Amino acid sequence: MPDIKDSLVNSIIGSGSSVDGDIDVDGLLRIDGDVRGSVRATGKVVVGAAGRVEASIRAQSAIVGGIVKGDVYVAKALRILAGGIVIGNVFASRLEAEDGTVVHGDVAVTGRPESAEDDLAAFVGRHGDKARFLGPFRAACFAPPRGRAGDVPSAKAKATGAPERPGPGSGSGS
Repeated sequence: MPDIKDSLVNSIIGSGSSVDGDIDVDGLLRIDGDVRGSVRATGKVVVGAAGRVEASIRAQSAIVGGIVKGDVYVAKALRILAGGIVIGNVFASRLEAEDGTVVHGDVAVTGRPESAEDDLAAFVGRHGDKARFLGPFRAACFAPPRGRAGDVPSAKAKATGAPERPGPGSGSGS
């Protein structure tokens, strides 16, 4: 039975929209605009034909019909539609690529969704993690979203015990 997170659109970045930063979505994300930064979803990520992504993607599954410049890590299936382009490393349990697709990078297709976390950890160990995500690589990368990076005290605050002062754009509400 299909996962409900793969069929209900939770968030849309529409044509003509642009996002610069980290996106962390619980569910399905559809991108028809421009995204730069990192994308992480607990469901499916769909990059439409007009979508342009300069970010690495981590999700349960993905469909790429536009352009992705960054690594794509999916636990289940990656489908690249005709005209879809991925410039970066690809990790998936299953890969389907239509005629007219381009993948420029190292590709690992395991055929074992049940061991995706361990297989991905090994893949990242061999190829490095050039991705800019909401934190360092962790084996349970397909887990539900976690708190924002700004919610975690800095190393300096931890070392000195001093309270952390919010920086610009930290959403302090004042």
